[in-house]
Amino acid sequence: MDDSGIEHRWSEYLDTYVQVGTAGGRVVSVSFTDEPDEESEEVGEDEKGKDALEAVFEYLETGTRATPDVPYALTVSGLERRALERTRDLPYGTTLTYDEFADSLGEDDVEAVRDALHKNPVPVVLPSHRVVEEDGVGGFTGQRRIKKLLLELEQEKEG
Repeated sequence: MDDSGIEHRWSEYLDTYVQVGTAGGRVVSVSFTDEPDEESEEVGEDEKGKDALEAVFEYLETGTRATPDVPYALTVSGLERRALERTRDLPYGTTLTYDEFADSLGEDDVEAVRDALHKNPVPVVLPSHRVVEEDGVGGFTGQRRIKKLLLELEQEKEG
């Protein structure tokens, strides 16, 4: 992976661009956007690097049943960091409610946990989409339709 920069590629499945930002060789952002940032470089589907964007697309396109294993950097601490990093322990294709997830952290403040997950700077790399409302999808860093598609993707490929 390049030391730093922003790369993007169109995702047919998500019907949007996936944009990954790196700094110091670590993923610092993953976003889903209709228009990529001006400084973002497009990466073609036939380029076979082991960079973060390729890892995210392997997850999206090839049926790999794993969370992308790429180095990442978070600029948060405390509960936010614990909650975000704990999402890596959630197996592919499974979900927990916000209440269940907060309980697994030993945290009584479900709203603070929910807020931390909704601010996830590296969704998919830290799969916060696997934590849902009891009666539905719940919020997400990006558009809720993206969270719904990620959940559907994991259910389809798991089944």
